[in-house]
Amino acid sequence: MSQARNDAEDLDEDFAEDEPQDAVERKATKADRKSGKKDDSGKDGKRPSRGKPAAGKKGAPAAKKPAVKKKKRTSPALFYRQIVAEMRKVVWPTRGELSTYTGVVIVFVVCIIAIVATMDYGISKAVSAVFG
Repeated sequence: MSQARNDAEDLDEDFAEDEPQDAVERKATKADRKSGKKDDSGKDGKRPSRGKPAAGKKGAPAAKKPAVKKKKRTSPALFYRQIVAEMRKVVWPTRGELSTYTGVVIVFVVCIIAIVATMDYGISKAVSAVFG
């Protein structure tokens, strides 16, 4: 179990490395948004305006954009490890739950088929009565 936990922690670190730094800083939880917490991005958590010169400096030259860092590609081995880690998190249904879900779907489909067939039959009879 400890080996699986270490693998998951390694994968979390790998994901954190792949994410751009400014994206990490912009993330906020739903609770932070609801509570009205402000971040350093601007008033009321809104993004600051971009591309506009500062007040009083009309025609100021645009700031240089930072060089875009090329994203590293994920190796096939890392991709496979990530898939295995995600599949371990899945909660699989028991045999009883699966049979219950299957029964519910089959009954629902049969009911919809019956409704559509009845409407089709009724409309076809109405059309033949009108156009004879």
